[in-house]
Amino acid sequence: CDPACGSGNFLYMAYNAVKDLEVSIVERIGERRSSEAMKDQAVLGLVTPLQFFGMDISPFAVELARVTLMIARKMANDRLGLTERDLPLDNLDANITTADALFTPWPEADAYVGNPPFLGGKHMRLNLGDGYVDRVVARFPEVRDSVDFCTYWFRLAHDQLKPEGRAGLVATNSIRHGKSRRGSLDYIRDHGGHIHAAISSQPWSGEANVHVSIVNWSKQPQASCQLDGETVATINTSLRSSVDVSEAVRLQANKGFCFQGVIPVGKGFNVDPETAQAWIAADPRNAEVVKPFSMGSNLAKRPLGQPDRWIIDFADQSLEKAETYPLPFAQVKALVRPERQNNRDAGARLYWWRFLRPRPDMRAAIEPLSGYVAVPRVSKWAIFIPMQKDWLPGEKNVVLASDDVYVLGLLTSSVHRAWMHAQKGTLKGDIAYTHDTIFETFPFPQHIPVDLGEKIRQAMGDLNTYRNTLMLERNWGITDLYNAYFDEPASQLAKLHAVLDGLVLKAYGWSTDDDLLSNLLDLNQELAEREAAGEAVVGPWAPK
Repeated sequence: CDPACGSGNFLYMAYNAVKDLEVSIVERIGERRSSEAMKDQAVLGLVTPLQFFGMDISPFAVELARVTLMIARKMANDRLGLTERDLPLDNLDANITTADALFTPWPEADAYVGNPPFLGGKHMRLNLGDGYVDRVVARFPEVRDSVDFCTYWFRLAHDQLKPEGRAGLVATNSIRHGKSRRGSLDYIRDHGGHIHAAISSQPWSGEANVHVSIVNWSKQPQASCQLDGETVATINTSLRSSVDVSEAVRLQANKGFCFQGVIPVGKGFNVDPETAQAWIAADPRNAEVVKPFSMGSNLAKRPLGQPDRWIIDFADQSLEKAETYPLPFAQVKALVRPERQNNRDAGARLYWWRFLRPRPDMRAAIEPLSGYVAVPRVSKWAIFIPMQKDWLPGEKNVVLASDDVYVLGLLTSSVHRAWMHAQKGTLKGDIAYTHDTIFETFPFPQHIPVDLGEKIRQAMGDLNTYRNTLMLERNWGITDLYNAYFDEPASQLAKLHAVLDGLVLKAYGWSTDDDLLSNLLDLNQELAEREAAGEAVVGPWAPK
């Protein structure tokens, strides 16, 4: 059955394919007959146009489809040398009917095939009218967002499938992305369907300037699948054998928030804690350039991520300004300057009292904030930790210039962790967190109620309070805490994470049954397209 048959092209091709199969079977039967007498027995053809069905809203197209299927019989008889009758023509009035597939019962069939109409969700009301679209929305209330028009055929075809039946439809390749995928292929998956063959994307052979996907599925799992001509173990609802997050695009909205910490280059910048405190006691102004220095190890191993080092930091000060801090300056001049004179970088030699990479953009981003968060560049758990503003982050920190607990909640959630693990670089068994491939590609929620944002802040605040309390009580770092309790479902840590995860999923409009990576990749590409079109998208901040 073709539930959007048009002039009958798919029915024509289907009839010929099934007729070829029938002839092949008949030939094999003949080969297996034991006697010459039996071989001479005639075999009646079982496949006729009366076994094919279709519907379309156009009466003219329906008349053409009936004629097309009659021609298919004649052409197959001639091509295959069959002795079946050509006349009288079959009466196909009951087989191919004028009807709207979205609002009428479908004929019972062993297979559903076709090319349902393509029409982007944004254009449906303009082309189909408000009244009709309102009827469609009422008919499919669970498909809440605007989706491509062809989406509804996938749902109905799956609903009609017998346990042993099959379906194969052609659609725009938007069917494998975003809202359209969630309304169609995800629906098929969630209701017992298995995609066993697909073309993920190819140019449409007709006049329309679109790329299409071809999807074949059934309610029975298959031993192997065919994707884009290759044998694969499975095909997911993004029409991939696996989710390739390398396709993700760095989003403009996320740029300018995430940084690698400073790179000093010069051991003479380091100060032991006792000397640092003595200098500050001698002249409180020294606190402006002698600072706690955060590296990756303290973030992972010390309570609250507190730094255990100090460093001299003249930032972008002039030589004359740096000299107004005599004690720190004297150490840098004595220890760093000689080392820098052998550095191949001309800037390192010329500005020897400054860090090689002082990160002015990072400093400017942090300056107006009450604090910021950071994660070790390489660690087992990659947990973002709130940082005091006067802690200077070093090169083994990845810094996020945000003091909004809502954003921290998103980055602590299972949604971001799924993205991070898919995108991560690895060092042994640890996670290498990168500002470009992980953070700048991560798509943030675009529309959430104000009260949901507050609930995420509260949940993250509760989690952070619990973590801080336990770390201080037990003199643990964040790694110790997560080693002990993250994988223990009954632990308070796991329970607080579960609350946060549920709220963040709600912010995205997703559920625990969704394929998070497919959803995130779709959202990333959707936001990239919107940015390319000049539209503003939401980055690491709460939507207004």
